[in-house]
Amino acid sequence: MWEDTPAEMAVALEVHDSIVRGTIERRGGYVFATGGDGFSAAFSTAPDAAEAAVEIQRRLLADAAVPFAVRIGLHTGEATERDRAYFGPEVNRAARLMAAAHGGQIVVSDTTRVLLRNTLALRPLGEHRLRGLGRRMALHQVVADGLRSEFPPLRSLGSFAGNLPQQLSSFIGRDQLLADVAELVRGNRLVTLSGVGGVGKTRLAVEVAAEMADEFPDGVWLVELAPVGDPSSVPAAIATALGIPPQGDAELIDTLAEAVAGRRLLLVVDNCEHVLDAASAAIGQILGRSGNAKVLATSREYLWVAGETLLSVSPLALAGGIASDAVKLFVERAIAARPGFGLYDTQSAAAVTEICETLDGLPLGIELAAARMASMSAVEVRDRLGDRFRLLRGSERQPERQQTLQLAVRWSYDLLKDDERELLRNASVFAGGFDLASISSVVEDADDIAVLERLDSLVRKSLVVVNHTAAHTRFTMFETIRQFAEEELSAVGGFARMRDRHAAHFGQEASVRYQRWNGPGWRDAVDWVEVELDNLRTAFRWSAQRGDLDVATDVAAHAALMGFSVQLFETVGWAEELLPAANAADVGRLPRLYTAAGYACFVGRAEAAAANAHRATELETESRYDPCEPGYATFIEALGQVYCGHLDRYIELTGAVAALPKMETRGYGIAAHLDGLQSAGRVEEALELTDSAVAAARELGNPYWISYTLWIVGLAMSKVDPKRALLAWDEGADFVREHRVKFFEGFIGRDAARLHTSVGEPEAALALFGSAIESFRQVGNVPQLIITLASVPALFERLGRLDAAATLLAAITRETSSFHHVPDLVDLGARLTAQLGVQRSNDLTSAGITLDLSDAATYAREQIELARKALTRQARHTIPAGLTRREVEVLRLIAEGRATREIAEQLFISSKTADNHIQHIYTKLAVTNRAAATRWAVEHEVVSSTVAH
Repeated sequence: MWEDTPAEMAVALEVHDSIVRGTIERRGGYVFATGGDGFSAAFSTAPDAAEAAVEIQRRLLADAAVPFAVRIGLHTGEATERDRAYFGPEVNRAARLMAAAHGGQIVVSDTTRVLLRNTLALRPLGEHRLRGLGRRMALHQVVADGLRSEFPPLRSLGSFAGNLPQQLSSFIGRDQLLADVAELVRGNRLVTLSGVGGVGKTRLAVEVAAEMADEFPDGVWLVELAPVGDPSSVPAAIATALGIPPQGDAELIDTLAEAVAGRRLLLVVDNCEHVLDAASAAIGQILGRSGNAKVLATSREYLWVAGETLLSVSPLALAGGIASDAVKLFVERAIAARPGFGLYDTQSAAAVTEICETLDGLPLGIELAAARMASMSAVEVRDRLGDRFRLLRGSERQPERQQTLQLAVRWSYDLLKDDERELLRNASVFAGGFDLASISSVVEDADDIAVLERLDSLVRKSLVVVNHTAAHTRFTMFETIRQFAEEELSAVGGFARMRDRHAAHFGQEASVRYQRWNGPGWRDAVDWVEVELDNLRTAFRWSAQRGDLDVATDVAAHAALMGFSVQLFETVGWAEELLPAANAADVGRLPRLYTAAGYACFVGRAEAAAANAHRATELETESRYDPCEPGYATFIEALGQVYCGHLDRYIELTGAVAALPKMETRGYGIAAHLDGLQSAGRVEEALELTDSAVAAARELGNPYWISYTLWIVGLAMSKVDPKRALLAWDEGADFVREHRVKFFEGFIGRDAARLHTSVGEPEAALALFGSAIESFRQVGNVPQLIITLASVPALFERLGRLDAAATLLAAITRETSSFHHVPDLVDLGARLTAQLGVQRSNDLTSAGITLDLSDAATYAREQIELARKALTRQARHTIPAGLTRREVEVLRLIAEGRATREIAEQLFISSKTADNHIQHIYTKLAVTNRAAATRWAVEHEVVSSTVAH
């Protein structure tokens, strides 16, 4: 109709929409989604929905301006509400019911039939299997005066032409992907689904075909090429599936193409990869002769036919833990193997989540693992996934390539050329991915174009995944594929050699990157450490275990010397761990390793850190060693000393570093010495250094040291000019965000919060403290977490939350470093005792000292949230002139979208503060535009901006 009479169709559709939407709303329904010319609506009761459906049909049939009949499906069930719309399998069932109906027909599910008893006449239609649903459903038709009562058989799966197999299990997840593929098929002649073995290409293709079956009058047909071993047999396999016999001496492919030419059908050609050329040629000829046929193909490699539209099928989503699609699939298949299975305890839930993550979200692996629930627990399966290829075996009745996870992968591996197999095996030594330069170095191939060509082929065959989101293209492998390739590498005897080359490459690369770290290249250097952390960890472990201590030192020392600045403190642990062996071997870069181990001051090992850094200063005087730049080990030792509480020693050491002439040293040395002076109360001396400290840091150009300097300058200024200090920290916070120096987010936020505690806004202090605690806690920066927690009790005191102040104070007073960094703790304790009384103070202290650091952080966050809510409630209780408390509360509910239009109208009838114009506008806004309603409430001082937001 759109093609023949577009103008009339536009008018008719407008009438249709008005009738449908108006009837739904008048009958108490809520339209939560529209698509094309369809409506999705929710009702409070089944009778309301049924009466609306009958009225819609009658009105549409009676209105000559609407020259078409519509299909309606009614289903009842629980749905998930999000953003004022509904989602979930029950919504999908309603849509499938509608799709099965004919124009003018109302089809009802059995669950809705029960609720409509004695309300409407219903005619049984029998059990039907609907597209996308694993089980059959009993369906019924509404019979009512004025409606047509006789229709052809329902458009369920059994009524369509074709040979699609009946799916006995449900289709989990991928709702959006299914819709996306269907749209691609509607708009293109050939769509190819690619992806790694076991990712679910076949099932997705079959579901799409079933979903679209009513769009192809000549049927949807599945051609399974996996059993076809001879490429010349591909046309015969297609002809057999379509029931097309040979014709005399004519080439079968010509007969096939001629027979299909006049048909409107969808051909699903499954598993093309092992007969790729033959499948491509046959599909190309069929599509070349027919203007109506379409092909949906699955292949681990694209067909490369002209006009082909490509879509790579990803594994099931893992985000959301037990609510993820991957876990839902596991649970449903596990119930089939062991009725009553469920995630009834945290241990099982965690195990199933880990199983799905370990199996990369691959549906085949998940289904094979779930089948093991018949004889094993989820925990037992998880603990044995290291031997996944032996553990995960399916039924012998399955296609051979799907009987085990190993066979699914080997199916693809055996199709590779020799040089492609070699590259895949060698790539298995990488952890967390690789770039072209790294793999070319490790496989000893200077011709990176040749390596790229083989990589490209592996990507096209879905054995390697490419990531284009980063500045440099990065390649990864699903862990299942990587483990298979690693086993193949061991089988040919190349494992140890490739591991050695992998470790040597990352040791050398870490050394080179460190040379660029202390300057404008800081961001690139630390980005590399973050991206390659898995490879660095693997290289360190392998070389350390092999006794290759030069390589292990290069990896550990340089990864830590760079990684600490992005809070990768794990790398500092590598340096500490390697010290005994490296010291015994007297490796050339031993001073660098000791310097790196000095950063343990950030993870609570201050004394060991100071000792390690001091040892580095001793070793760097000997010419046989290769140390860091002059003064750097001394600076690290100074940090260890201040975390030990030795402020005088900190000032002494940083003064020596600041006096060195080199730009690389002055860029952080002056700021460190300034910090020592202001901490010791020598503020005037510190302030004299602020300009030179900032200038030196900016000249060096390392964003980490610039952020460090801006933080410390703010500390010095806070002693004499709080407003200027907050401006400095605002600049520092902007710089940190721009250059992603997350290390100092917590520092600047924490110290700005301390300043707000004494002279600023309590709300801002609470928010900043909460963020700083979480920042330090997440990365394991123990000393800074202690200092932050020690700073919070003063704010609690200011807010009158004395119990929380005393409890938290007791929890952190065991940490001696906190008294240096927060010197007013002793005075605070005395004030709290005076206000609470000795007995109450002692009780709270007894409770507080039982909290370890983690518990104290949790307690502080909880109390911060309680304090923030209390401040919000206080603001909320302010009643604007002319309004009652009840009226303010109702307005707030409306602004939050939690009240109805009727309440709004009643309120404004009784309210003396709003004229008719405002009544009309706000009542309308409250229903149609919550954001605009909220803005109105704020502008008219009905609620404060804090409450509204």
